[in-house]
Amino acid sequence: MIAAPDSAVEGRLKARVCIIGAGAAGIALACELDGAGFDVLLLEAGGLKLAEELADYYRGSATPPHPDAAQFRRVVFGGTTGVWGGRCIPFDPIDLQVRDYVSHSGWPIGYEELASFYPAAMKYCDAGHFDFQSASALPQPTPTIPGLTSDDVIAAGGIERYSLPTNFGARYRKKIQESRNVTALLGLRCVRLVRAPGEMRILTIEVADKAGQKFTVNADVFVLATGGIEVPRMLLFSDREGSGFGNAGDAVGRYYMCHFENNCGRLIPAPGKVAFMFERTVDGVYCRRQLRFTPQAQQRHGLLNTAFRLHFPSYSDASHGSSVMSTIYLAKSALIPEYRVILEHGLEAQPSPALAHVRNVVRGIPQLLEFAGDYIFRIKLARRKLPYTLVPNADGSYPLEFNSEQTPSASNRITLTGEADRHGLPRVQVAWRLSEADTDSAYRACLLLQDSLHTRGVCRLEFDTERLHQRIGHSVPLGGHHIGTARMAASPRDGVVDSNCAVFGLTNLFIASSAVFPTSSHANPTLTIVALAVRLARHLRERLVTP
Repeated sequence: MIAAPDSAVEGRLKARVCIIGAGAAGIALACELDGAGFDVLLLEAGGLKLAEELADYYRGSATPPHPDAAQFRRVVFGGTTGVWGGRCIPFDPIDLQVRDYVSHSGWPIGYEELASFYPAAMKYCDAGHFDFQSASALPQPTPTIPGLTSDDVIAAGGIERYSLPTNFGARYRKKIQESRNVTALLGLRCVRLVRAPGEMRILTIEVADKAGQKFTVNADVFVLATGGIEVPRMLLFSDREGSGFGNAGDAVGRYYMCHFENNCGRLIPAPGKVAFMFERTVDGVYCRRQLRFTPQAQQRHGLLNTAFRLHFPSYSDASHGSSVMSTIYLAKSALIPEYRVILEHGLEAQPSPALAHVRNVVRGIPQLLEFAGDYIFRIKLARRKLPYTLVPNADGSYPLEFNSEQTPSASNRITLTGEADRHGLPRVQVAWRLSEADTDSAYRACLLLQDSLHTRGVCRLEFDTERLHQRIGHSVPLGGHHIGTARMAASPRDGVVDSNCAVFGLTNLFIASSAVFPTSSHANPTLTIVALAVRLARHLRERLVTP
């Protein structure tokens, strides 16, 4: 059932399990507990439709170059999946291993354990089969770069799959509405976790509606299914007498990670077609190719896990010669703020004058008409949408984009400020920067890829070596990937939650969020968030259902 709070809400605020937050994690968890034999409450601070005034819940401050704390975050049923691009990529085995060149690396669970939940997560995300190898996933696989063979680069190339994109709020609304044991209550925001006096458990939580009226929720088990910024905010604020729930090792809010990405040069292919455009997998899912290093190469060269993609030129640089890209750039005011930032991605100089873009539009009317048809039938009307526009550069070259994991660092953290919002929750301060280890790894990864490509003579990767290190150092976190602020660990000394995502020191508080990731991989977090939510559902079923 899905309902808004009313005069009878107080009587319904009791369940065996209370899930706080209805984004990808919370909704997947609730769906997995549908029919479990016990009552489940799913609380969402927003409604079924986005209300712009609720964005104030997430307003905070951040140290540049990190964007505003509210970017890519939505207070609504479905959470940020409403603006999600749909990119789905699993973690690799090496991501969960202890690596002596990556500080604070290693997960307390093995890769096989995590991977066993990826097929279910793929189904929730509408991303097809759990197959990310081009050789088996594509109907007629061709080399990503013809002729490339290397001991360091995965020559066959992996793929990244794309969801519909799936808005979890819309996609799973009917399932939750029809559930007999899951009740979703909208417009109720958790404002405090209340610990039972003298006990190692959460007794109740306080929630508030938009008008500020407060209620109490009772449950046997509570799950924080909010993001990597809200999780530490709640853990730190709720422990009035201590330093934060689960904070015996001073890890709450620390080890905050975002993926960093940038364009690292220009790839000029030799004769032979490179795999640049979107392709369809054998199960009908849009995908794109990646270039990545083997685990052995990462270990041998001490590299963070990094993926490379052939990119399209910057929208704002009219030298791309594309009427489509110029039209999108000229119409940028119609895009949400986060997408406007993407239009500037990869631009080293000032944007081209508007007149140069107008010339591209006038000269490329046929291309624009073809794109209009694509937009109507493959993007606007299609259930599985073409993820985004891919237009090659006019000169035949391809900007090369990298996406890298970040080293977990205690100095990158979320803290509370002295300013409170309308419900009395302190606003957050985000401290984030790239470390020298991050910059150096990405720099050496670019050099290694350049050497691998040049050695085989399959194409050239050109960049200014002297400027590259500085350019990488100026990379910014994009896409709202808030990771690692309540990390999973084997002991309270090293993290915030155990291998079952239970908060250390509290027997009935769990976390379903990218906040629990000890390391970030290069992979977008949504697929792994959902996989861990499905895993947590299994644990809760085993714990709460009496044989």
